[in-house]
Amino acid sequence: MKLAVAFSGGVDSAVCVRLLQERGHDVEAWHMLTLAPEPAPGVVALADALGVPLRTVDLRDAFEREVVAPFFADYAAGLTPNPCCRCNPRLKFGLLRQAAGGALATGHYVAKAREPETGALTLRAATDAAKDQSYFLYALTPEDLAGATFPLADRTRADVVALARAWRLPIPEDRLASGSQDVCFLPGGDYRPELRRRHPETARPGDVLAPDGRVLGRHQGLANYTRGQRRGLGVATGGRAFVVAFDRARNTLTLGPREALLRRDFRVGPVNWLVPPAFPLACRAVTRYHHPPFDCLVHADGRVEAAEPQALVTPGQACVFYRGPYLLGGGPILPERSP
Repeated sequence: MKLAVAFSGGVDSAVCVRLLQERGHDVEAWHMLTLAPEPAPGVVALADALGVPLRTVDLRDAFEREVVAPFFADYAAGLTPNPCCRCNPRLKFGLLRQAAGGALATGHYVAKAREPETGALTLRAATDAAKDQSYFLYALTPEDLAGATFPLADRTRADVVALARAWRLPIPEDRLASGSQDVCFLPGGDYRPELRRRHPETARPGDVLAPDGRVLGRHQGLANYTRGQRRGLGVATGGRAFVVAFDRARNTLTLGPREALLRRDFRVGPVNWLVPPAFPLACRAVTRYHHPPFDCLVHADGRVEAAEPQALVTPGQACVFYRGPYLLGGGPILPERSP
């Protein structure tokens, strides 16, 4: 059977190819061009070593339109976006899967499964909890899942790296050791220079305030900070301080203790439900990748009531709902309503 593999040129997608070959599939490597007009030499060499044809799909315009531009627009609007949550449904499982004919295998650490209570087709967290990537895939549709294959679902990262070494795949040692980079279009990981270029208004300085309104110093543009940030504030407070609030009308940000971050109620929307919910829905929620899940109650209007106050509730980040290891749905955390 012919099967397309989303092929980045990293260890996970390469091992996917070899595993599927061993199962008897006729594999093709499908590579998204998102930043450069041609695949990197290492990608071509790896496909050659695996003995598979390399198909490329030029998605540079779509990547800019669907992922990169919204990322910077969200930061300019005071949100903290997660670009992988946009890229997966729109590009990898959207445009790339369509170009490949509708079926696609990927190197995500996640499993396709039926949720036991409803029988709905959804995702199950991977065997390797440290590498589980279901959080980034909450926005997939049943159609996306129907054509998806996840060969690494029950593999650990250590297993995958060991296989790559045993098969002598031409992958640099640093890529074997480190894995993929979350924000592939930000060399070095600093979004601020490009944000200032695209949205110059975000560099407007303003006051940094204490909870009582005292001016502690100056900030260099609200978009350079995110709720809950503790490092790189550039202000001496005499103790541990976090970014707890923004006032965009006055162009100020407020620092405070960790307790000021705690929220029990917040809103999420729009929510993509893979498992049909019955409201109010008792489940567990994750509001940051690798952050421990917490018990909550979800209402039909997207309001979430956490059983215990939570500090990592950042507008723009994804809130993903689970029942046991099964993904129910998820959506972006919305800004707090003004009083």
